[in-house]
Amino acid sequence: MAKKKKKGLSSNAKLAITLLVELIVLVGMGVGYFFYYTNSKIEKIVHVELKKEDLAINEGANEAQKGFTTIALFGIDSRDMDSMMQGNRSDSIMIASINNDTKEVKIASVFRDSLFQVNDDGAVTTKVTNAYSYGGPELAIQTLNANLDLQIEDFITVNFYALTLAIDDLGGIVINVREEELSVLNTCITEQVALTGIYSDGVFSTGEQLLNGTQATAWARIRSTDMGDITRTERQRTVIAKMVAKAKEAGLGTVDKIIDDVFPNIATSLDKGELYDMMKNIFSYKFGDTVGFPFAYEFVNHDSKGAIIVAADMATNVSALHKFLFNTDDYTPTKMVQDISDSIVYEIGVGAKEIDMNIFNPPD
Repeated sequence: MAKKKKKGLSSNAKLAITLLVELIVLVGMGVGYFFYYTNSKIEKIVHVELKKEDLAINEGANEAQKGFTTIALFGIDSRDMDSMMQGNRSDSIMIASINNDTKEVKIASVFRDSLFQVNDDGAVTTKVTNAYSYGGPELAIQTLNANLDLQIEDFITVNFYALTLAIDDLGGIVINVREEELSVLNTCITEQVALTGIYSDGVFSTGEQLLNGTQATAWARIRSTDMGDITRTERQRTVIAKMVAKAKEAGLGTVDKIIDDVFPNIATSLDKGELYDMMKNIFSYKFGDTVGFPFAYEFVNHDSKGAIIVAADMATNVSALHKFLFNTDDYTPTKMVQDISDSIVYEIGVGAKEIDMNIFNPPD
């Protein structure tokens, strides 16, 4: 009696399995290539180790922060990567709060002339911009954490050369140049050309127009019109918002060019894995509201400290900041912040003011 043949797979089934295996292999190769490609790009970024235990996180600081990733963003003048770590004042100081669940990103600009307590070989009150100059990103983060009850452990520093290149790679951005900005804008363009070596024509008309990288960066750095640094931080956030919007519409070739130009001009404490995860999820992030800090303040011309911005008062502003960044209602600052706030009130004489919580709006 002949043995019964074992029932085998049909040719169609074999073909289907073969295609499935090939697809899995191709996807695996694609993921591997993406990781290799991303890793090779990340290698261009300057990595800086921070001593996490020295970042002055206040005991009892807002527990709601654990649902967010909070990063300090600094912008400086230097094109020299070595001097990006110390010796340069941070021309731009921003706090980025990323909601780990919704991926919404909120940004608070800290006015560079704001009076903060800086613990550099002893506690002194000085403009917050000086912290980066005295002790690089580590002291700058310490200062933000101690004064604002934050739990920042990482930073990203970008020079303005990188900003100029990125805007050029995007083909420029549209900015509404006002009459009162025109003259000082061209002065800033001249300074920007000298700083970066990237030539640009001036801007000779007002109204909405396409600005190149040098022109847009210069516009973002104007601080001698309107309300000085207050308005300048608004310009900086406007530039970022317009760049993000345009980058979302850009092709992969443009994004690749931006990465090649910008990454060598970045210093960060984020490790490769963290940077890889951020790049992998880049299109999941949503750009939310932006504000300037402090919310309530007074301009003061101080004999030894110069022209400063004094929070009215620090504790009241910190409570509002936590509402903005972490959705925390009626946050009570820690004793450390209360002590710093009381000390500044005693030294300068600027007391608390009511804060309008409806000012949290995205830039125009």
